[in-house]
Amino acid sequence: MDGLFLDSEPQWHEAETFMMKQNGYDWKPEDQLHCLGGPLTRVAEYMSNCLRGSKTSHELEEMIISEMTDRLSKQVPLMPGALAMSRAINSHGLKQGLVSASPRPIVDGVLRGMGEKYFDVTVAAGDIERTKPFPDPYLHAAKLLEVDIAHCLIFEDSPTGIAAAEASGAFVVAIPHYTVIAEKPRLKVIKSFEDIGLPDLRIWSEINQHELGR
Repeated sequence: MDGLFLDSEPQWHEAETFMMKQNGYDWKPEDQLHCLGGPLTRVAEYMSNCLRGSKTSHELEEMIISEMTDRLSKQVPLMPGALAMSRAINSHGLKQGLVSASPRPIVDGVLRGMGEKYFDVTVAAGDIERTKPFPDPYLHAAKLLEVDIAHCLIFEDSPTGIAAAEASGAFVVAIPHYTVIAEKPRLKVIKSFEDIGLPDLRIWSEINQHELGR
């Protein structure tokens, strides 16, 4: 969701910078890069360490959830080509899921802000025991969609998300913005949703099934 379908990384940066400044800490670009891709529990723990424990990770997590839910439920900036790709997928009767390392309140706030249903299922941090970088959220989404993970394509933007996606057994399409990602046989790197179409998705899906022998 964040940084892939939704152009929300600048808002995360603004919210975290604002929160940390209120607590006397200068939130730097390297701090933001360290927290890229979540999950939120790890971000909150990192922030608490930066503040030397003056705020607990639980307190900071609750503050972030409140701030980001408010921001994203009012304005949902989408990444270039994301809306067109999602609509094309839906128009061809293909199943589509959203898997996020953000907690359920933020995910639901984003969905309300969109005002249009794009996804058949959504999985948020807390819905299952382990979130990214473990593959569990993606495997859970495939189960909810009633599809074989080998028949799935996963779009990701962060190293944490890509690690989870690769471990799941799906074909991974990375659209990185703040990091450099190297291509692999079952990992394609592109610049934007605008650079691809449904024929590309079908080709990559067939490659993945052939590689896995399914």
